[in-house]
Amino acid sequence: MDKEIRKFNTILETELVVKLEETRDQFIIFIMESYDIDLTVTSPKSKSDPQLYRDDFEERLMEFEYFERLGNKLKFKIPTMDTFDFRGKLGIVKHILEGTVGIYVEVSAEDYEKMFGKKIYTRDPLDATVPKKELIYIMRYNSVVRAAEINTFNSNKYLVIYPFSNTPPFILFEQGAEFVEDKMDMLVDGATKDTVKTYKKTT
Repeated sequence: MDKEIRKFNTILETELVVKLEETRDQFIIFIMESYDIDLTVTSPKSKSDPQLYRDDFEERLMEFEYFERLGNKLKFKIPTMDTFDFRGKLGIVKHILEGTVGIYVEVSAEDYEKMFGKKIYTRDPLDATVPKKELIYIMRYNSVVRAAEINTFNSNKYLVIYPFSNTPPFILFEQGAEFVEDKMDMLVDGATKDTVKTYKKTT
C-alpha cells in the first residue's frame, strides 16, 4: 500500500508541476499585458518611457525562480517589489511602479550643468547603464528649477515633464498574485483528476 501511495504522490507532483508551469506562463502574459496597458507614455520627448525597457522586464520576469522545494513540499512563488530583480536599467521601472508624489521634470546632466553651473552629484539617474551624455535625472519642478529653466533656455517649456509625476504606486505584482490565486483551486482540482486518470491507466 505504501508503495502505491508513493507512486500516486509522484504522479500527482508531476501533474502539479505541469499545471504550475502553465500558470507561470499565464502569469507572465497577464503581467506583460498589464504592463503595456498601465505603463504608457504619450510624450515622444520623454526618456523614461517604460516601453524602452519592456523586453528587459519580460526577460527578468521569465528568469524569476517561481518554484522552491521545501522538504517534500513544492512552493510556487510570485515576484514582489522586494523579490523581483530591478537591478541595472530596470531601476527606472521600479521607480515608476513605486509611484511619485509631486510634479517632476527630466533633466540631463548637460542641462543641469548649464542651469546651475555645476555637475550633478547628489542624485541617481533614472538609468545608470546608458552613456554619460544620455544620463537623465528627475527633479521636482519647483520655483528654483523653473527660474533656472527660463534663465538658461529662455523658455518655461524646455524641460520635459516626467510623465509619471503625481501617480500612485502601480499594483502590478499584486494584480498578478490575485490572478494566480483565483486559479489555484481549479489548478489543484485539475491536477488531482488528471493524476487519478493516469494512476488508473498504470495499475
